[in-house]
Amino acid sequence: MNNILEIDKLKIVYRKRKKDFLALDCVNLQLKKGEVLGIVGESGSGKSTLGLSVMRLLPPQAKIQNGNIYFKGQNICKIQEGKFNKEMRGKEITYIPQNPQNSLNPVFTVGRQLKDIIRYRAKDNLDNQSIDEKAVEIMTEMGIADAEKRLDEYPHQFSGGMKQRVLLSMAFVTNPTLLIADEPTTALDVTVEAQILGLLADLIEEYQSSIIYITHDLGVVSEIADRVAVFYAGRVIEINNRYNIFNKPKHPYTEALIECLPGDKKQKKLTVIPGEIPDLSDLPSGCNFHPRCKYAKEKCKKEIPNLFQVDENGKSACFYHEEVGR
Repeated sequence: MNNILEIDKLKIVYRKRKKDFLALDCVNLQLKKGEVLGIVGESGSGKSTLGLSVMRLLPPQAKIQNGNIYFKGQNICKIQEGKFNKEMRGKEITYIPQNPQNSLNPVFTVGRQLKDIIRYRAKDNLDNQSIDEKAVEIMTEMGIADAEKRLDEYPHQFSGGMKQRVLLSMAFVTNPTLLIADEPTTALDVTVEAQILGLLADLIEEYQSSIIYITHDLGVVSEIADRVAVFYAGRVIEINNRYNIFNKPKHPYTEALIECLPGDKKQKKLTVIPGEIPDLSDLPSGCNFHPRCKYAKEKCKKEIPNLFQVDENGKSACFYHEEVGR
């Protein structure tokens, strides 16, 4: 199975207050057709920066210092902005942002915003009547009742869950090859989150799109991802299939994240990871995680570990990965 997306040695730096913040450092990832890759880690680990880099929507203070991003064999870092915007962004590659409350323009109706995407981004040239029909069809498919009437309503007339369904409509209406979902259920309550995740799972099966699902919630990843990449301080520190990540973690950070999950009836208190994620403008020497790691040795303070092959499917950036989980 061919890779739809290949990220090769990607390094991104933010320049703020005359300081450089290393957001991503030598990130290598691959995504296959129809695969869901979960990206997990604490806030500030570089997850959203990765998604924005694939969409080429990085803020002005961000700079790609090294590396390439290949989509269907093309290096999108070298495609002219006009061509990328016309042929890929919003068509082949779509994006669901973090907060549905702030992602729709409040002064235009939902129908106006959805129809504009169909008109300018859909792969087929459609007349106005066909655009109207397509808008009603996709909103109905996303579980929005009385879609024809609701097209004329404004975002403030929709609940958070319904806004998220509108954003899903916008993301899937072009039948994208790649969808980047950046914590799409963060602002929703638990019941609505479960509904949206169920809908997203159905859509993945129907459309066979490849998905990068960015989240800090391991529970979500356990339900939806085929493979999981764990980020820490701008680096991929472990990648494996979903089963091995949750049952046979090979990096101390992954193990610590899983231990923080509730669920053990005998457990009186939730486990916490000591310390904090490091300042990206002043990273520790050696392994970024060593100040918080219970397995850390002198070598970890001096040398940066590469990703070691730990089994047929997975890699871990830990010198002592064989000790993890024993």
